[in-house]
Amino acid sequence: MTERDQHAAMTLDSTDTIVAIASAPGPGVRGIVRLSGPDACLLALQTFTPKVEMPRCARRFEGHLVIDGLRHPLPAALLLWPDSRSYTGQPMAEFHTVGSPPLLSQLVAHCLARGARPAGPGEFTLRAFLAGKLDLTRAEAVLAVINADRADQLDVALKQLAGGLSGPLTVLRDRLMDMLAHLEANLDFAEEPDVGEYERHALAAELGERAAELARLADRLRDRERAHDRPRVALCGPPNAGKSRLFNALLGRDQAIVSPLAGTTRDYLAEPCVCGGMTIELIDTAGAEEARDAIEGQAQAKRLEQARRAELVLECRSGDTTSAVPEHDRPTLLVWTKVDRDREAPEGAIATSALTGEGLDQLRKAIASALAVPPSEGPAIASTSARCRESLRRASESLEGAARAIREGLGDEIVALELRQTIDDLGQVVGAVVTEDLLDRIFGAFCIGK
Repeated sequence: MTERDQHAAMTLDSTDTIVAIASAPGPGVRGIVRLSGPDACLLALQTFTPKVEMPRCARRFEGHLVIDGLRHPLPAALLLWPDSRSYTGQPMAEFHTVGSPPLLSQLVAHCLARGARPAGPGEFTLRAFLAGKLDLTRAEAVLAVINADRADQLDVALKQLAGGLSGPLTVLRDRLMDMLAHLEANLDFAEEPDVGEYERHALAAELGERAAELARLADRLRDRERAHDRPRVALCGPPNAGKSRLFNALLGRDQAIVSPLAGTTRDYLAEPCVCGGMTIELIDTAGAEEARDAIEGQAQAKRLEQARRAELVLECRSGDTTSAVPEHDRPTLLVWTKVDRDREAPEGAIATSALTGEGLDQLRKAIASALAVPPSEGPAIASTSARCRESLRRASESLEGAARAIREGLGDEIVALELRQTIDDLGQVVGAVVTEDLLDRIFGAFCIGK
């Protein structure tokens, strides 16, 4: 039994035929219902007219669906994958039809009445993993592509889905398994003349280089973990600096109360906002001033907390304010508001007007640029980074231990022991060594139908 086969007996039976709506929730031009399992194609052909013969390879058919509870045939396309050359590694079928939620629900109910069962969260991708179609890092990337709301997140997820992370690690793991097999052969057949020894110095140097590469990758994964959530951008500044009006202008709707009276904003407001193709959490805070009572004290405490938690601070100023610009321990953009009144913005400030819209596009681009994660710093999606960083660190330490054992002449038994540990740790990254709890945690985060 292979390492992957040991974990195939999951709570969800992978030999069942499963069905689920695979298109986005809500109405749309097209809706998709997906089936996978031994009877997926047969069930689909029983539901689809005109009758067609089972294809020998992947095919698309145009026709109609005749389903329980629907008076008239429903125009649809049927896509069939009759063998293991499908996404899940099983026979698969997809109905593409009108994206009406009640119709799609009726179609699912029709399939359930004929022997299919509801798919669990992420079960289609789980089956792809169990069939060896995807390794674990690429399976995680499927979810990241679906959930990406920033251009840099999507870029990293697509690279990981293409094998950008797991490919080199799988190659390294295979290389180490070959080394281990050779070393163990030397241990078992030391007197056989046809079993040679590795050039020990060259081998130690190679293992040391690989250990350093894994250590650098672990450090880069640690830097990537912050990209999981929407980056927080806090509007800060003195009272009447135009923060709330700018907050509304960036959102494109009136969310915050705007008043000429100073101190209108007490509690903070947080709303998702799209800036340069990136979705951020935009936060409007109370004006920075000395607290005169307990309520103002709480407002100032929350303002400081939001500024500390933010990944970017927009320090707002206008011709109405004269206070000095404070130094934040976070990256900061100086934003000059109300330029429709006072067009003299200081050097280095982004001039904006919530009233006329001047400078808002420039500000959005500046926010996205300040928060963008360079590709060289983001080798994996955040969920993979959190799961794999410690495994890569341990693998690096084990490889360095193997190199040290060779250099110090400690014997092939010690080298083999360190290599086994490295292979196990790399196996946890790519999913060759997994537990049921880990799979439940990863695939349980998927939506139904993926």
